[in-house]
Amino acid sequence: MSRDDEIVIDLVTACNLILDFTKGMDKENFITDAKTQSSVLYQIIILGEAVNRLSSTFIDSHPQIPVRQIKGMRNRVTHEYKEVDCDIIWDAIHKDVPRLLAILENL
Repeated sequence: MSRDDEIVIDLVTACNLILDFTKGMDKENFITDAKTQSSVLYQIIILGEAVNRLSSTFIDSHPQIPVRQIKGMRNRVTHEYKEVDCDIIWDAIHKDVPRLLAILENL
């Protein structure tokens, strides 16, 4: 298994954990649940770190993976942690994470 394949597994795992952590929650529960927020934000950091480790050849071969956006979200969570908007995170959980997971599962 190549390094990129291993990283894709890490990405899939992080996506699944985010979805598992928030399964059955509504937005208000998420906004008031610091443990779940922390768990999700950590997995977002993992996503950003993992895509950062993908080879440029792999990234160039898979332009459907939103590498720049994933890195941007990771940077925001890491460096601007006091300004993290739970509404944006909630939307990402329900729109971006499932879309990314579908892309990864179809590689």
